Amino acid sequence: MGGFRFASLNVRGFHSRKKQNQLHRLLEEKEIDFLAVQETKLENEEEVDRALPLFLRKYEVCVSHAAGLSGGCFLFIKKSVQLSELALTVDLQGRFVMCDFRVQECKWRVICVYAPNDVNSRVQFFNHLRSYLVCDRLVVLLGDFNCVCDLNDRTPTRPHLDRSEQLLLEVVEEGGLLDVANFQTGTKLIQFTHFQRASHARLDRLYCSIELIQLLNAYTVEPVLFTDHCMVAITIGQKRRKHKRINWKLWKLNSQLLKDEFFVSETRKLLRQAGQNGENIFARWETFKQDAKQLAIERASTLNYYKHEKEKQLQRDLHLLYELECKNPGYGTKDIEYIKAQLDSLYQERYAGAVVRSRAEKFLLGEQPTKKALEDEKRHALSKEILEKEHRNRIVTDKEEIERVFLDHYRALLSCPAFADDTKGLAKLITLLPRLSEDCAETLEEPISVQEIVNAVDALPQGKTPGPDGIIAEFYKVHKNEICLVLHEVFQEAYKANALPPSFLRAHTVFIPKEMDNNQRRCVKGYRPITLCNVDYKIFAKVLANRMQSIICEVVGEHQTCGIRGRAIQSNIHVARSVLDCVSGRGDQVAMLQIDLEKAFDRVQHDVLFKILAHVGVGKIILQGVKMSYTNCYTSLVLNNNVTESIPVHSSVRQGCPLSPLLFSLYLEPLCQSIIQSSNVRGYILHSVETKVLAYADDVAFFCTDKTSVSHALRLTHTFCKATGASVNLQKCRGFWHGTWASTPEVFEDIHWSCTPCNYLGVPLESHRNSTTYWSTVAADIDKRSKRWIHRDLSIFTRATICNVFLIAKLWYVLQVLHCARSNIQKFHRVFAVFIWTSTWEPMRRENLFRSVADGGVGLPHLFVRQLVSRFLFLRDQEVPFIREVIQNQLASFIPTFVVSTVEYHPPRLVGYLKEVVDAFNFLAVRFSREYLATVSRKKLTRDLVDILFPTPIYRVLYKNHPGQDVLCRVKKMGIPPRIKTFFFKLHCSILPTKVWLQEKGIFVPTAYCVRSPKLLSTFLSTAGTQFFFGMCCSEPCAKA
Repeated sequence: MGGFRFASLNVRGFHSRKKQNQLHRLLEEKEIDFLAVQETKLENEEEVDRALPLFLRKYEVCVSHAAGLSGGCFLFIKKSVQLSELALTVDLQGRFVMCDFRVQECKWRVICVYAPNDVNSRVQFFNHLRSYLVCDRLVVLLGDFNCVCDLNDRTPTRPHLDRSEQLLLEVVEEGGLLDVANFQTGTKLIQFTHFQRASHARLDRLYCSIELIQLLNAYTVEPVLFTDHCMVAITIGQKRRKHKRINWKLWKLNSQLLKDEFFVSETRKLLRQAGQNGENIFARWETFKQDAKQLAIERASTLNYYKHEKEKQLQRDLHLLYELECKNPGYGTKDIEYIKAQLDSLYQERYAGAVVRSRAEKFLLGEQPTKKALEDEKRHALSKEILEKEHRNRIVTDKEEIERVFLDHYRALLSCPAFADDTKGLAKLITLLPRLSEDCAETLEEPISVQEIVNAVDALPQGKTPGPDGIIAEFYKVHKNEICLVLHEVFQEAYKANALPPSFLRAHTVFIPKEMDNNQRRCVKGYRPITLCNVDYKIFAKVLANRMQSIICEVVGEHQTCGIRGRAIQSNIHVARSVLDCVSGRGDQVAMLQIDLEKAFDRVQHDVLFKILAHVGVGKIILQGVKMSYTNCYTSLVLNNNVTESIPVHSSVRQGCPLSPLLFSLYLEPLCQSIIQSSNVRGYILHSVETKVLAYADDVAFFCTDKTSVSHALRLTHTFCKATGASVNLQKCRGFWHGTWASTPEVFEDIHWSCTPCNYLGVPLESHRNSTTYWSTVAADIDKRSKRWIHRDLSIFTRATICNVFLIAKLWYVLQVLHCARSNIQKFHRVFAVFIWTSTWEPMRRENLFRSVADGGVGLPHLFVRQLVSRFLFLRDQEVPFIREVIQNQLASFIPTFVVSTVEYHPPRLVGYLKEVVDAFNFLAVRFSREYLATVSRKKLTRDLVDILFPTPIYRVLYKNHPGQDVLCRVKKMGIPPRIKTFFFKLHCSILPTKVWLQEKGIFVPTAYCVRSPKLLSTFLSTAGTQFFFGMCCSEPCAKA
């Protein structure tokens, strides 16, 4: 029989995200197979769902919910344990979890218990337990028994055992169980498992059947940082410790090394060597990267050794102090607390790691990792381990076979593309594209300069996963001055040799699950491939992309908005909504068809791309650079922490490459131009402006005013696919009929149609006229999502940040393009306020929350103010021809002082989005001058509106000219507990629920909040027991104290 590691631990509450991370680390380090956890205090399913996602990748969890704030048990079972015939029994009081199962030929019963505190309840509990211990299974009983069965297991000692303790002795003896601690000799152990001041006891114990005694080994009592209980553990059978294998192909540079002076100085020496004249620059550059990698590995190993040596020494000291505490109760309490604090500071970096990997570190603000960050970490973990895959109507679980399934799929997709078989058709399509003027082409022919490389390095995003060489963007930023000169020489040599260095052409492809649904993740198509290129290649591509940005608007029409500077996705949505509004108002008709290009990015043929670039006339530097980037390039798939063999890439643009959005836009432009220039496709016409096509990357939409146009547009699409190797998935294409159509077939040209506008780029177009129902569902959804955070230990500042990032972001995306009544915005603000205050009672004016932290608020955005600014800038800065035509026709009669038009059309009334535009202009026109409104930026207008609409809070008026106005900014950044930050904010705003302040506000106080009425602030602080915090805050100047 293989060995299993059993353990028990009382966690004293499991709401804290920090504690969940600590337990997860403990499970990983100690390689626990079965863990019994007591006193979770998790009462309902929602709380349990928030607590367990971190563990579910490797463990099954049996749950007994707490009754109120009492009890609560978990039984963690490792998924790698091959068990069958599983049966589960739990109680309703959160004190009992029993799991029956079979491993090979042996039947097991594992019971987790958390006994009550009082004697009578324990007697009843143990009598109930008796019936489960007498059975024909191998029994393991473990947990917190809240009593001892040996007088020496408690200090101070008692003269005799109580009734419950005597009963427990009888019950375990009747069940044939023995205390495992009595059969482990030769090991120096901590005698007690629960330490509380000077009263200690061995409350946490493990019992097992007599048949297992000969198999027991490695009994331990481990002090735990986050609870006053120790973890007791035993191994039954022979368990081999797993050694972690490092896959050096997936190595990446630790950004912490860039803070190490020795490493930085040594890499500078290597860079100087790479810049010296000698052998070929390609060889010198590749050698430099290998030497830098070797240096990083050696230095990291050295630093890691000293770091873990300190941790191990602290663990040894803690273990020794607990042993001494067992002998002299109460004498080592302060030393134990000090060592635990030291260990806690070491572990803080580990908890921050989950947030770093999920790209949300800036939202942490010195507090516990957020649920969103940990969900992203779970998603990241799921993408790293693919356990099963559906292939040819069967489930594949073998990791090597899973790799073969992915390899076969992507080798067929990337290495053996469906070549375009209509060269004449391609040539005809390409002629539809415009050519650059000679002046533009001349500017593109200049050699790449050092300054262009410096600009590209400055623009590199930080915290991104690097490519196969493992060197991160931060490394290039630290060594920018030296490395840009070397890269300049590399790029010059590349153009001479007409080839890039070998490492530029290598990439890794990682997979991110599109959905969290297990069925979807069983399919290869259920994962989104992301290409990880080396940073030096990204710098080269960024230089070319910056050059292309200067001319892309001349060759790609305004219908395409993805990746093009100065264009935004909102323009597409505005046009689509405006078309529907015009059709509804004028009694016209339009058909909107959304085309789905299957594997659009992966099916881009390189030869087609090169021909398009040559025709447009982008010049030698860009054309040769793109050809070098896509010639002899390879990618390797990263699956289950393993790197597969290389796949030659003959098609696709790299997702994650700075060039890719621009190259794909050029690749798709022949299709768009063929539709636009076709006289057989009639788009929607408003006076002199016609709209036929909108595109955001591969999201292409056609607008047609008759069925013949729809048919012809689809024929042109098929012609494009035949000429370029693209493919249309008709099953995923969607269209709808809008307006006064004589007939509206549900299936037309093999595509499903409806009469209700569908979602476009994430916005529900069906609500373009009446959005009341939509915003009601959004308000309910935001309220539901906010409640998932309500019990988190977060400061008032972090709660505001959560609103900004996780609740408002998606809401604002739709609010920019869809009208929303003021009453709905007030509902949103109410949800935010309730969440921020964690109460339905708002202790001060809500408007104060919308001020910046520096001005005494929490930086919550006022949605109505942002809506006003958005609507006004839509009017002032509009450059899209169709929307300008809509404004000229629809708004001239309502704001004649701003919009001048010769059109005599006067709509009877305005509704929806355009009404909000007019209202926003009128609102601003009476408050600001025309000169100001003509030039003001979005940020300044928003800030000035807040200052005008919301008066300075009373608690800031009196101290407006005093020093220390940034006091809240400093408190927000302090490394202090969240509740103390919230306390100081309430202190600053005079809204603490104490008698003296409430009476000043005229609020009747029937009971005293303090022991004595606090006449002075120091009296209140001594009453509240917060002298330590006040001393910290007053160590720096304070605007109000």
